[in-house]
Amino acid sequence: MILLRAIFCQFFALALVFITAYWLPIFHNPIVFLLAQCGMAIAGSFLLHQPKWWIPIHLVFLPSVFIFFTLALPAWLYLIITLVLILIFWGTVRGDVPLFLSSNEVTHAVAGLLQQEQAKHFADLGAGVGSVAVPVAKLFKNINVEAWELAPIPWLISAWRGRNVSNYTALRQNFFNSDFEKYDVVFAFLSPAVMPAVSEKIKREMRSGTLFISSSFPAPDWKPESIKEMDDLRRTVLFCYRID
Repeated sequence: MILLRAIFCQFFALALVFITAYWLPIFHNPIVFLLAQCGMAIAGSFLLHQPKWWIPIHLVFLPSVFIFFTLALPAWLYLIITLVLILIFWGTVRGDVPLFLSSNEVTHAVAGLLQQEQAKHFADLGAGVGSVAVPVAKLFKNINVEAWELAPIPWLISAWRGRNVSNYTALRQNFFNSDFEKYDVVFAFLSPAVMPAVSEKIKREMRSGTLFISSSFPAPDWKPESIKEMDDLRRTVLFCYRID
């Protein structure tokens, strides 16, 4: 459904600009045409309540198509580019968060919380390329670190980065099929769309007194024990929840 909305925004914006160009010659200019189409696609995205991270996708989509066509690249190259993007942004069309790397500030904050909790088992849900999990595993050799990531290429990078770290495991599995009972701390950078299900699983399976940390997206109907604001480019917020 999310992908269909995005496609609708693009084609509807394109049709509007074509119609406008019939009456206003200024839209015959390729740059004006592209800017107008991007603006209308973004406006449509707002009206259809798409997640904010679709905005840059709408912004660059048609200009990218225009540039590739002017380069006259072979058809097989487009197929390869599409396949690589799918393997990187595996869950985006389902509404999941695209590949965003957690900042060093987030990594340091998570490491501090792990030390504070005296954790022995740590899980990173939606670990990407291991930007949090790998440094944590290297820093705390006494903590068993599991990095969960479904997108093939980020998972492969995560596994490669942690190949020589004995207490690190990169898992390409659906964490909804796992049991969280063993974890002392769970960190997640996921999506508002899945947070209700994730928070329910966390409450049901994690032990009393353990800690759940959600980056950027709060768990619905659950008051955090603390909220930590990061001084990074995205002004990331960590929501920390204590399991009753």
